[in-house]
Amino acid sequence: MPTSVPAFQLTDLSKVEGAGEVYSASRRDAGSTGVFSVKLALHFDPAADSDPTGTLSIKSDLSDGEHGVFTATSIALINAYGKDNPTVYLTGQAAGEPAAGTAAQGLRYWLLIANNRGAADTQGTPYAVGFAVHDRNDNRVAYGTGPLRSGDFTVTPR
Repeated sequence: MPTSVPAFQLTDLSKVEGAGEVYSASRRDAGSTGVFSVKLALHFDPAADSDPTGTLSIKSDLSDGEHGVFTATSIALINAYGKDNPTVYLTGQAAGEPAAGTAAQGLRYWLLIANNRGAADTQGTPYAVGFAVHDRNDNRVAYGTGPLRSGDFTVTPR
């Protein structure tokens, strides 16, 4: 059964930027470090932009998926919301540079970043970051979710 992620219909005034690394012990094995990282700077202002713009790359070295770098080639949606727990969803097309093997074709990505710390909690709960990359045949290429181990993001909803 194919995996399905939320398909919001509205791209709204949003901005997200930063870089970070997530470690997942359950995704570490002899050939994988159990780490994925995200680096991005994306925004959309409907008063000034015709489409969302910016850059996004996801580097994955997790078991049960392709290792390599996935770079956004388009941003179909950026949707950020929340005052106490700013959260952003992103989706679009991507190109992949797998560490080994043949590059998958027709890649689509989905990314979630949630600021669980809140304004007053700088040492507490970390950001949660999750991603999925699928090919044009809806085969899962890479995925991961976990708490931010290092780095920082700024999620700015409308």
